[in-house]
Amino acid sequence: MTNLMRLQLGVAAAALCVPGAVQAQTNASEQAKEKAAGGEGETIVITGRASVETPVEVIKQQSVAIVDAITAEEIDKTGDLNLAEALERVVGVSADGFYDSSEPGYVSLRGFDSRYNSIDVDGNPIWFSSQNNRGAQIGMIPSAIVKETGVYKTVTPDMDANSIGGHTSLRTLRAFDGGSKPYAKAGYRIGFYDQEGTANDGPSNQLYGAGKFTFGQQDQFGFVFGFNRQRTSNYDDYASVGGYTQKIGPDGELHDQIASNTFTQSNYDKTVRNTAVFAKLEARKEDELYAFLSGNVFDEKRFMYLQRAGAYIADKGSRTVTQTGDGTADFTNAQGQVREYDYDMERRATVIGFGVDYRVMDRGTIAIRGNYTDYVNDTLTRNLGGGFRISSFDGSYDINGDVPILMPNDPDTYNDPANWAFRNTANTSGSAAYNRDQLLEDDVYTLGAIFNYNNQHSAEGFGASAGVNWVRLDRSFNQDRDFWALNSGVSLTLADVVPAGSTMAGNAAAHDRFDTFWDAMYANGSSRFSDDLTSDYTLQEDILALHGAVTYASGGFRAMAGLRYEQTWDVTDTGQVVDDVDVALHRENDYGNFLPNVQVSYEATSRLKLRAAFTQTIGRPDFADFAPGVTTSYDAEDVPYISGSNGKLGPRKSTNFDASVEYYLDDGMLSLAVFTKKLDDETFDERRETYEGDELVLVETVPLNTGSARVRGIELSASKRHLDFLPGPLANFGLSANYTYLDGRWDVVFSDGTGRSVNGLRNQPEWMATARLSYDAGPLDLHLNYRARGRTFTGSFGTEPEDDRYVAPYDRLDLQATLQLTKNLRLKVDAINLTESYYTQVTGIEDSIYNTKGAGRSYWFGLRYSY
Repeated sequence: MTNLMRLQLGVAAAALCVPGAVQAQTNASEQAKEKAAGGEGETIVITGRASVETPVEVIKQQSVAIVDAITAEEIDKTGDLNLAEALERVVGVSADGFYDSSEPGYVSLRGFDSRYNSIDVDGNPIWFSSQNNRGAQIGMIPSAIVKETGVYKTVTPDMDANSIGGHTSLRTLRAFDGGSKPYAKAGYRIGFYDQEGTANDGPSNQLYGAGKFTFGQQDQFGFVFGFNRQRTSNYDDYASVGGYTQKIGPDGELHDQIASNTFTQSNYDKTVRNTAVFAKLEARKEDELYAFLSGNVFDEKRFMYLQRAGAYIADKGSRTVTQTGDGTADFTNAQGQVREYDYDMERRATVIGFGVDYRVMDRGTIAIRGNYTDYVNDTLTRNLGGGFRISSFDGSYDINGDVPILMPNDPDTYNDPANWAFRNTANTSGSAAYNRDQLLEDDVYTLGAIFNYNNQHSAEGFGASAGVNWVRLDRSFNQDRDFWALNSGVSLTLADVVPAGSTMAGNAAAHDRFDTFWDAMYANGSSRFSDDLTSDYTLQEDILALHGAVTYASGGFRAMAGLRYEQTWDVTDTGQVVDDVDVALHRENDYGNFLPNVQVSYEATSRLKLRAAFTQTIGRPDFADFAPGVTTSYDAEDVPYISGSNGKLGPRKSTNFDASVEYYLDDGMLSLAVFTKKLDDETFDERRETYEGDELVLVETVPLNTGSARVRGIELSASKRHLDFLPGPLANFGLSANYTYLDGRWDVVFSDGTGRSVNGLRNQPEWMATARLSYDAGPLDLHLNYRARGRTFTGSFGTEPEDDRYVAPYDRLDLQATLQLTKNLRLKVDAINLTESYYTQVTGIEDSIYNTKGAGRSYWFGLRYSY
């Protein structure tokens, strides 16, 4: 049923496994309303929306599944730059930072991070993952190209089953939306950051546009195009504490006391250039045929510099730490450190799709979809290794603020870069400086077909669907490292590699690119090359899915019962180190899953809708857990000890129950959803021993499907674009808000087989909330946007609760003002993060700082034209 709705709208994409059901259902509803009013009769092959803009409540109301959405109209009321940031406005969605920065790069759905979820762009499955897990790096998708995005909380049998948290479907503009009338929009804006980037000069700006038109004697052809080009340059105020021990303070109470590397007044400098282009050529024959050819290109280059400076502090040996108060202490004999990680990244993807929807009988259609994706993720990491050091200094620290503060007793010695000497370890040492190149290349092919009969949104009686999908992933990952050390007799100080006159006051000398250091290292050092064969792998993954469903509709009642069967085959080639000798390792694995799906809805009135669903979904294993190689050694009894990945790893499996109550207003809605998810076969590294009789014959420390989890939640949403029940000018106010409560439990397993329960999943907040207060004052529109979330588990756990890491509660306030200059031209001003909020990870018994980063405020000024 869902696929018919999707294919009727002519989703400009491929891969039946990830349809855009909600859009088609919306259009079908509009057609049904026209029919009831004496307009044209129902159509089976639908090619476009009745209008270019579709309200989010209409998308939600007409969906078979439980879905929440965000549209270009809503995104336009924020200053959000990428899709991950924009999706955090949707109930049940939280954004996660990219590469430990404050910039959103991924999203979690209902407490499940990106590895448990699936995503498509215009029906094309997105595999923009890292080498480690399946989570799509959607931060590289700019929000400006989004027409609308639906977040499916319950999936239907025709959708990708790797959707434990849910499925996200991004839809771009279509040629036949709004009929044959041409449409265009374009904009430019320039940004200013309180914390402007220092490693790369240049402005922060954005240029974007999109349009559509139809042509032919009967407007039977259409063309859609769009682009976005943006550059940002800023830095996070960054600090971190590597760990704590618990000691008795002067008040006689137990306190967290620093016992590790401490970096303060540091910068995470980021320069990002992002380009996105999309185009679609479409053709239609009224109620008989729809066809398209689409292309999407995403290209992003990143230059990220984590510039860290501080000290190693500990209460052991010749070093002492003496608690002086709550979160304060004196220390002696600390070792000063300057370290840096440079990340030069290029991520690019080309996605080409095609499709045909064809009417084969009175109420039957067949659709074929296919696509090809070429994805490359190339990352060069440069690391200073042991970095620059001061052998010893005394001082004090304070960890009570947003960032920890170190105060040396002798600031003159600390501040002089000439006193900071490079720690020249051998290139065979684990502390050596290194250059690491990681090249990930994916080719993804999808092909699917589905037959639908009498299961469109307005159908009555029985209906059915049956389909097949095939997805192939051809992946190669290659990692190389060059370990560097200065030649004997060569030394460097920080003064040799930073601009003349630099000082370490405020750690300023560390806030720069270290190109000069690397030039000196390459000219005066020697390297050791490591091919990292156990990290390299090639993977061919095939997924074949068969799915079917029967439907019944009568009046306001609608029911669907379906089944999806997925068979997955993995073939990997990697390396194995056996007693320090590299050998090839070939592995094959397969698994199959039957996934039932039942969803019902009832429209009690034209405004009130009730829903319930039972579904089962999976989370395929992370690439890092089954694709790379292993290391094998032998003990004195010739027993092999294997550590690394597990080529026979299976998927996680989730059983899901959902229900919702939805009440629709003329220009808004009220919604309450409840859900529970039970996850089995979660993956953790564990030691496994194999015996033959009483004799130990094998010891493995590999990922196993031994864990479990569960999440229960409540989602509340309310919106009304105009509070027209208020008197006078107050009627121009608008309000939208949502709140999510999540109760999670993660049963983790340690390598020795023991375990404990943690109150949360990876990146799962205890609660999330967003709100927007709008005011329409004629040509002037004001939007006050607020987002907040509660304590969030990071996924990093220890054997004891004090070793766990959480993100402290966080909130942010943004303001936008839009002034209508002419009928088609608007001036926009955005003020971002007015609260100057920090993302802070905490640990220990007192929620002490583990790391913290704050992007500061930013301001964007621009013009937007629409036709």
